[in-house]
Amino acid sequence: MRQLYLVDEIGATFTFGKSTNTYLVDVEGLGVERDNTYLNFDGTYKLAKRDNPKTEISGTVVFIDAYEGYTSFLNYLRKAQGSFRLFYKADTLKYIYVELVSLSKSDIAYGVLQSSVKFDKLSMWLSKVTNVIEVNESTTNKVFPFNYPFVYSTSYNGEITVTNNGSYKAPVRVEIQGITSNPTIEIIKNDTVISKMKMMVSTSNVSDVIVVNAEVVDQEMSKTVNGATTNIYQDQDFTCDNFLFLDPGTFKVRFDPGVSEKTTCKFQFLEMYEGN
Repeated sequence: MRQLYLVDEIGATFTFGKSTNTYLVDVEGLGVERDNTYLNFDGTYKLAKRDNPKTEISGTVVFIDAYEGYTSFLNYLRKAQGSFRLFYKADTLKYIYVELVSLSKSDIAYGVLQSSVKFDKLSMWLSKVTNVIEVNESTTNKVFPFNYPFVYSTSYNGEITVTNNGSYKAPVRVEIQGITSNPTIEIIKNDTVISKMKMMVSTSNVSDVIVVNAEVVDQEMSKTVNGATTNIYQDQDFTCDNFLFLDPGTFKVRFDPGVSEKTTCKFQFLEMYEGN
């Protein structure tokens, strides 16, 4: 069953549906719209540039509770903080950043009130994917490729496989919790490291958190110790990418906390889609 709801920047939510007796119908603008530029070769055209213009989502809001429902929705819009995320679920849940353009008001007809609504689209359709890499000091199930005696330094690296099913490069948010020393993350394709993050910082408590976020509107490099958060932009290894992005496709992600303690890395990325 289709679901539609709005969420503001502090999490306040308005759901279109039975719970509010308010329905968003005849929705337009959910699909793909492009601005294409072509080169003309004597009547044969070749795509030269493709842009995604700022477009709108529009529809009709049906208030079963008439003016009472309209007032409730208007109060939500007035009190909201920051931009909205419009969540839409048909087969999978995705969301898009929007800004209200207009909300009309009309007379009651057949016991209900209907209003036209328009939102500006501020982003692609987004789907947040979260993977957790847990690193332990246990060497159980470790496979050593040598048959003759060899002294190994114990490895505490964790590795996972991730897939970006979106249409575009996905920004990555990394959240590392636990004890670390110059933690490193590598994105690997066909056994080749194609992107790398390395922060030249250490943490000494299991509750300490390092965050490196490549999302354009929320870029961040921070360390939180005993509840106090500081900027660590100056503590990155500037020979590495550090703000990570994931191309469409499947990759290995390798995490090395730099210590022999249990550490958790949350590897989160935003899949980006033109339409929903």
